[in-house]
Amino acid sequence: MIEAEQWHEVAKQIRGYTSRHRIKGELKWRYFSPHNQQPENPLRDKTTDERKALSLELATLVAKSPLTVIACVTDIEAAFAYASVSNQRELYHFAYKPLTERFQYFLQDKKSLGIVIADHRGRDDDRLLRAHHDTLIAKAGNTISGYSKLIEGLFLQDSSHSIGIQLADFVAGAIHRAYSTGDGELAGIIKPRLRRKPDGSTLGHGMVHHPRDRFRPELRRN
Repeated sequence: MIEAEQWHEVAKQIRGYTSRHRIKGELKWRYFSPHNQQPENPLRDKTTDERKALSLELATLVAKSPLTVIACVTDIEAAFAYASVSNQRELYHFAYKPLTERFQYFLQDKKSLGIVIADHRGRDDDRLLRAHHDTLIAKAGNTISGYSKLIEGLFLQDSSHSIGIQLADFVAGAIHRAYSTGDGELAGIIKPRLRRKPDGSTLGHGMVHHPRDRFRPELRRN
C-alpha cells in the first residue's frame, strides 16, 4: 500500500533503480530467476549472481520505502475444502476478501480513503473479479468487513504500466518463496514493511494466514 503523497517518492526510487542498472522493461518476480530467458525479460542478459544482487537491492529498496505491505498466504488444501472454492479463479477470490479487509482496517487506522488497483488478468477474470469486489463492497453484516473507506470500484491495470503492481508482484513472489521453499532471505529483508500490531507482531495484521482456523501448522513461517 502506498499513500498518495508518497507515491512519487516511491516511483522515483524504482525508476532510479532501473536506470542505474539499465533495466528497460517490466520488473516481475519471475524475471529474477536464473533460468528465466523469456524474450521480454529485461534481465535475460544478466548472470545468476547479477540477478541475485539485483533482487537483494530491490528488496532493500522496498524495505526502506514509505509503503506498507499486507500479504495473504492461503493454504490451498484447506481452501479447496470449502464449497465456494473449486478452481483457481475461486481461490483467487477466496484470498481477495481477507486482503481487502486488512486494507480497510489500515485505512481506518489512517483515517483515510483508498482504492484497490489490481493486475489485469484477462477479460473474463477481470469481469468476475470486479463483480466479486462489488459484492463485497455492497454487503454488510457481522461476517463481512465494512468497506466504508474504499472508494470507487476496482481499478485494473496492466502491470507493465504500474510501478505499484510490479512492486506487489515482487513482494508476493518473495513471500511465496519463503513459504513454499523455506528460503526467506528476501522476505526477511522486506518484513519491516509489514503492517504491525501495537506490540510489533504481524500475524493477522500484515501477514494473514487463510483460512485462519484451518491453516496447517506445518505451513507457518516466522
